[in-house]
Amino acid sequence: MLKFLTPFIIELRNNTRLRMGVWLIIALLLGYSIMLLNDYRLKTQQEYNSVVEQLSQLKTIANQSQWLDRTAEIQQVREQIQAKLWQANTKGLAQATFQQWLRTISKQIDIKRLQVDPALDVPKYVDVWQVTAKLRGDFTKQNLTSFLLQIDTSPSLVVTEMLDVYESKEQLKLVIIVKAYFQKDSSLDDNEV
Repeated sequence: MLKFLTPFIIELRNNTRLRMGVWLIIALLLGYSIMLLNDYRLKTQQEYNSVVEQLSQLKTIANQSQWLDRTAEIQQVREQIQAKLWQANTKGLAQATFQQWLRTISKQIDIKRLQVDPALDVPKYVDVWQVTAKLRGDFTKQNLTSFLLQIDTSPSLVVTEMLDVYESKEQLKLVIIVKAYFQKDSSLDDNEV
């Protein structure tokens, strides 16, 4: 045996309290190890039960027959939305087209400022751009209603992101932010070829 353990072994044989202390430490280590193993078993069991439940839910969903119907409905809605997108060949034309349309419909409102931001790419969609515009001006209740109705009934998609109406020096004022979505006009590409 190792020489440095010899005094410890002699003391262990002769000292009852030391032996009891060592046995107590061994018992504590074994008890702690058993608790750790039990916690690991419980955690593994919970994870297994969770995976079994998710699998059951997925099987239930997969067995539903409405998926093909839903796919057709989604495709139909997508086509309707795409049909409402504005058409332009470039981002610059998209910005100019939206700006001109806003000037035309806002004639009845005293627009002090019209700011049209450059067209931005829409993430996840190729050749789809978003143009944002901010209008500030004075209005009456009638011409604001008419203006908003023209935005709402536009044949192309226009989204009103913000409308802020307030009174300043007994004059009604508005700030409105609208967005239009443009799709690259593929018919222009076909004609160029």
